[in-house]
Amino acid sequence: MKIGDIQISTPVFLAPMAGYADSPFRQLCKEKGAGVVYTEFVSSEGIIRGSEKSFDYLQFLSSERPVGIQLFGHNPDSMAEAARYIEEHFKPDIIDLNFGCSVRKVVKKNAGAALLKDLDLLAEIARKVVKAVKTPVTAKIRSGWNHQSIVALKAADILESAGIQALTIHPRTASDGYKNHADWQIIKEIKQALKIPVIGNGDIKIAEDAIRMFDFTGCDAVMIGRGSFGNPWIFRQTSTLLSGNTSYYIPDLSDRLNMLLRHIELESKYYDDSHINRIMKKFYRWYVRGFSNAANIRNQLIHSKSLIDTISIIESVKQNGTNFKYQIANF
Repeated sequence: MKIGDIQISTPVFLAPMAGYADSPFRQLCKEKGAGVVYTEFVSSEGIIRGSEKSFDYLQFLSSERPVGIQLFGHNPDSMAEAARYIEEHFKPDIIDLNFGCSVRKVVKKNAGAALLKDLDLLAEIARKVVKAVKTPVTAKIRSGWNHQSIVALKAADILESAGIQALTIHPRTASDGYKNHADWQIIKEIKQALKIPVIGNGDIKIAEDAIRMFDFTGCDAVMIGRGSFGNPWIFRQTSTLLSGNTSYYIPDLSDRLNMLLRHIELESKYYDDSHINRIMKKFYRWYVRGFSNAANIRNQLIHSKSLIDTISIIESVKQNGTNFKYQIANF
């Protein structure tokens, strides 16, 4: 598939996730076969004000390409100006507009999924950003603000008309957050209605889920979020199934712990030890999830007082726990 003039080799993407999709994690997913990766979303106002933290979110390596930078905001002129700045100074392959985030600090600024309550403003933002840059502009939406206002199909039509070159749909409402099941029927209806590529997102926990989404919706690509936590292999596993091969490599506990060490190693190129030990704690349960004795391993890692202790725990588990059985039914 292509997004604009960008050739996509693998239609399995890493979702933009605040607090998770930093450059080290994106690099891991890219190494394991992600076709496109996206940055954590960044505020248009933060870019315009010259916020150092906002600029940190924009950094990526050439090895991550094709890479998308996701932008959020509520002011059309600010969004356009921020997009121009991103294009000139960072040159991503894609600029993605966030119309789907349901986090309170975003929606209270009338940004993210809040814009699904004001489709005229959503359309104006999309038109102005598309006009402001030459980089392909894409967007991500949810199905609506709540179950009384399912507007995904209408929003999709508006965005295609505004010049968006691909659309990702997470078919939960903003009020759902991550509760309830994603309604893949909405992805299917949008795919049937649009000419631009449609990317499906939601409830992909294992590679087989991705194949089911492709088969049911006819979408052009899938976007994986939480299913990649502790399991960047999911991208290559999905590609393997797409190629017609019915079996793929399942990492054992030692593989996962080696990947965890690799994750820590990459983080160490950006942050100090205390910061790494703090931010990695949200990943530990995912790396050991599905294995016997996972709770004990997770608790040891979460209560580690230093990065040195963390690495020592990981090495000890590797030496003594390589026979822990993977219990996929519990994953």
